[in-house]
Amino acid sequence: METAREACLLHVPAGSAGVALAPVYGLGLAERTLLAFLRAGVRDFLVFGEPADCRVLLAHLPRQRLRRARLRGASAAGALSRLLGSAEGFYVARADVHYDRRLIQRFVEETAGTLSARVAVDARPEAAPLACAAARVAFVRGEGGEGPTSRVRAISRGLALGDGLFTGLGRGTPGLRRLLADASPAASCLDAAFAALSQREPVEAFAVLELWQPVRAVEGFAGDEPPPPREDDLKAVRRKVVAGAVGVADGVVARYLNRPVSRRITERLLPRGVQPWQVSVLSFLTTLGAAASFATGHAATGGLVAQAASILDGVDGELARARYQDSPFGGVYDALLDRVSDAALIGGMTLYAWLMGAGHSAVALGFAAVAGSSLSMLVKEKYGTQFQRPWHADREGRARWLLLGRDGRLFLSLVAGLTGHVEAVLAYLAVGTHLHAGLRLYRIRAERAPS
Repeated sequence: METAREACLLHVPAGSAGVALAPVYGLGLAERTLLAFLRAGVRDFLVFGEPADCRVLLAHLPRQRLRRARLRGASAAGALSRLLGSAEGFYVARADVHYDRRLIQRFVEETAGTLSARVAVDARPEAAPLACAAARVAFVRGEGGEGPTSRVRAISRGLALGDGLFTGLGRGTPGLRRLLADASPAASCLDAAFAALSQREPVEAFAVLELWQPVRAVEGFAGDEPPPPREDDLKAVRRKVVAGAVGVADGVVARYLNRPVSRRITERLLPRGVQPWQVSVLSFLTTLGAAASFATGHAATGGLVAQAASILDGVDGELARARYQDSPFGGVYDALLDRVSDAALIGGMTLYAWLMGAGHSAVALGFAAVAGSSLSMLVKEKYGTQFQRPWHADREGRARWLLLGRDGRLFLSLVAGLTGHVEAVLAYLAVGTHLHAGLRLYRIRAERAPS
């Protein structure tokens, strides 16, 4: 979704240019924020803050990766109003904070076109350790036109108690633009600007559910260069980048068994320049190796190798999302490799069952299992095409425990190999995948596609 004529104000606090440019797996903090907004459909960006920091940031941002962005500087107070024009709303974000891409995506989707000011507030208990680097927010709960709302009454780093922490992400109004334009860029502060705005007009709190991390500069740094970021904050960002790269549509096996392993592999591959497509090919070849093991009578080896391929299948996506290298072509490329390797694996299991004396029934079950496994992707893809929204894993309900997604099917290959009951697993896949597709169709039947 591309928002019409929307802009984002990237605020660079004084002395934070070095922090904003600090590389995390090859991408600076500010660059990650800009890329996340680009993925959300925002194209116009205004870099605003202390003039020297703005110049440093604009000079060092890699324009090749940001070629779709329209980057401008607004280091002069009067330029802010001129560049934002008469826009009724705009986004604001801090250049020295790491935001999970899903946080920015959801924030843009849920606030696009709104005329009231919003601030992204993390009220979760697990956010408490970040209080030393972020302003506290106090708000009151009430009823708004669209249901329960949380209206901000105070934002300050000096609040003894608060209801949450201000992430630095928000949506501004003409009132906020005037407040920022009236203050000098060096003295302007998003915390203070939104706090002053809340005394003039309603400012609503947006609940943060995703990861974020403020990064502080090294104190007492002496030198001509901007102060570098604190290493402990950068370590926290690295952990959250990897955690945020996990797919949201994971099945049960991927979430609870594969991801703890794949994330550790991803952490070690990210600094080494390994490309996602290379891991996709490796996963594909590993699955072919599992198929060959089954076909030659080595079922246990085939099951173990298939599960290793399942783990690798998550690594390529994590690498791509962590580096913002994921693309529609990459999704198609990965899906095609998965379908071919799935067919090969089921073919190998079918040949094993035939060799073990199952006869023609193994062939029939193998064909049915191949057809059913393809339906898993086909139903979700056609749903996305026809209804213009993705199929979310939470729609599966208890059916997700049937292990009929790709991660589940590869895990069942492991079970088949270790137990020797290959024909039984083929029968389960042949029947279960078709029933699962029918259940999905039943749930889709009552939905209406967007007009």
